[in-house]
Amino acid sequence: MAAIVLTVQPIAAKDNALSYNLRRACEEAENGNSQSAIEYIEKELSDNPKNGYAYMLVASIYMENSKYGYARSATESALKYLPKKDKETRSDMYLTRGELLAIERDTIGAYADLATAIQLNPSNEEAYETRAKLLYMQGRYDESDADYRTILSLNPGGVAGRMGLGRNFLFRKDYDKAIEQFDVVLTLYPDLSDGYLKRAQAYLFKGDYLNAIDDACKAIEIDSNENALYLISDFPKEQLPLVVTKLKGMAVKNPYDVKWWCLIGLIYTDKKMYTGAIEAFQKAFDIDAYSVYLEMISECYQEIGDYAKALEYVNQALLMNPDDLDLISTKGNILGESGDIDGAIAEWTNYIERSPDSFWGYYRRGFFEDNDNRTDAALEDYNMSIMLQPDYTYAYHGKGDMLMRKGQAEEAMEAYRKVVELDTVPNNYSCAMYALLALGEKDKAVDFMNRVIENDSTYCGNYYDAACFYSRIGDLDKSLSNLRTSFEKGFRRFHHVRSDDDLELMRQADGFKTLIEEYERKIPNASEDQNTDNPEKSERVEIPFTPDGGCVSVKCAINDLPLTFIFDTGASIVSLSQIEANFMLKNGYLKREDFVGSGRFVDANGDVSEGTIVNLRNVDFGGLKLNNVRASVVRNQKAPLLLGQSVLGRLGSIEIDNSGKKLIITHTR
Repeated sequence: MAAIVLTVQPIAAKDNALSYNLRRACEEAENGNSQSAIEYIEKELSDNPKNGYAYMLVASIYMENSKYGYARSATESALKYLPKKDKETRSDMYLTRGELLAIERDTIGAYADLATAIQLNPSNEEAYETRAKLLYMQGRYDESDADYRTILSLNPGGVAGRMGLGRNFLFRKDYDKAIEQFDVVLTLYPDLSDGYLKRAQAYLFKGDYLNAIDDACKAIEIDSNENALYLISDFPKEQLPLVVTKLKGMAVKNPYDVKWWCLIGLIYTDKKMYTGAIEAFQKAFDIDAYSVYLEMISECYQEIGDYAKALEYVNQALLMNPDDLDLISTKGNILGESGDIDGAIAEWTNYIERSPDSFWGYYRRGFFEDNDNRTDAALEDYNMSIMLQPDYTYAYHGKGDMLMRKGQAEEAMEAYRKVVELDTVPNNYSCAMYALLALGEKDKAVDFMNRVIENDSTYCGNYYDAACFYSRIGDLDKSLSNLRTSFEKGFRRFHHVRSDDDLELMRQADGFKTLIEEYERKIPNASEDQNTDNPEKSERVEIPFTPDGGCVSVKCAINDLPLTFIFDTGASIVSLSQIEANFMLKNGYLKREDFVGSGRFVDANGDVSEGTIVNLRNVDFGGLKLNNVRASVVRNQKAPLLLGQSVLGRLGSIEIDNSGKKLIITHTR
């Protein structure tokens, strides 16, 4: 709400005897209560309909909440009623209207209002900056530079002027001058993550990859700068060893910060280097036991074609988060791709029961029913998907195919025509080529298929679609060639290839079986790449518990300190009260270097702050030993100790035997 506060302050300064309603409106705006502020302003305007300052505050609130039409009306009223002598406030209102005109793409009007704002108040930095950005967006860099230099003259120690100049140099491809500007910014403000981000961009475009990755990591380290995360993915593939080495160094430097391993995993996944991604996501999970990392591991195994491992990890994730729709859908897809169609349909039914208004659940269940020749069930699900999402083309295409199976050709043609009507721009999700073919427009279908591949020649799915397409028209050589290309680019859904009715004709061709076997042999088995000398073994551990109200409590040792915890599968991490945390710190069970999260430092009295994240070096739970487990410290002195998913998620399958008063854990080691 910073913009509102900046507006409120000059209003309050104009008159120390503001009306009650306007004063309360200012207070509510400063506290972020926009609707309440508007209500007080409406009362003020009912009593004083020509109060320009009230309209000014209304405009600011609506701008902050992106209600630009309301803001425009309030701005016009403010300019009409604000005193002519109050040039500074009128300048701000011309600035606001200029911003609104820019949003409306009326650049001529925007420039005129910004010029008026500057004329009324030559020290209005924000007006210069807004105009400089507008000039930059139009490629008028010299004029934009002039405004940024004016800002520098008004505020030599500020950020906006130099950051703007640096960005302009960057887009002129004058990387050295851009770096000079960002160097000064970072000298003045060494914790400004955007400064490191922009300098990283300049280094990257210049080809200085070492400095680029250093700056990108610094931006991420400061505040997890999202744009810096994206920038790292833009490094050339040949620089991957440098990038990963640097990120691993950051992971060593910050051993309890999960984002470095997560980023490594995402980079490896993007480059289709799934074994490296699996290893990175496993390390991330070992730091923070969240189901999302298990889901990522599962998806990597799925891409490799190791469905047994994919299923193992998604099941582990579902133990932690059984209601997660993404996990349920992932499991459904894994089962389907591995050939367990009944299991896939059951999972998608589970998905639909939890999200009955989701078109996607019905479409995916229909897809697997379709592939198992359950025509009526598939048609029913495709129709429901269309009802919930009337513009989803694949549902119409599936409907058309089911109607053709049932001999209802006229209705099928209507569905295919709807596909062509909706799917007009060739892309990775197109299916109009199939519909055109069904409608008898072969030449148009071939042209559309070619344009799909031209749109993205790197996506394996487009070549698989082409293999299906050419199989449908009987061109088996092209079908086989495109299938090979899809495999080369990473397509691994071999069970689907063997059962897809689109490939029915091509499966009879010479070379089909040999091609699949060739690529199945080429696929690295990630489960064999890891721990080949130490195969995983499962052990069954029984841990007694004590009923505690509606919960159960268990004994657990933290850094060799025996404690009793509430067993809580709904808690994300281990939770300690301030009493236990203070005791552990003062008696050597916690060290100062164990404090790793926000509020990590103890206060002057040696007490631990609420919201602190600590690293528990050793957790012994019924003989199962875990290292480096996250825990949070809560404010309530009497809060129970909760044993959450940062421990439970790393143990394996957990059953509760109420009659025997014991937890049964099946643990993989």
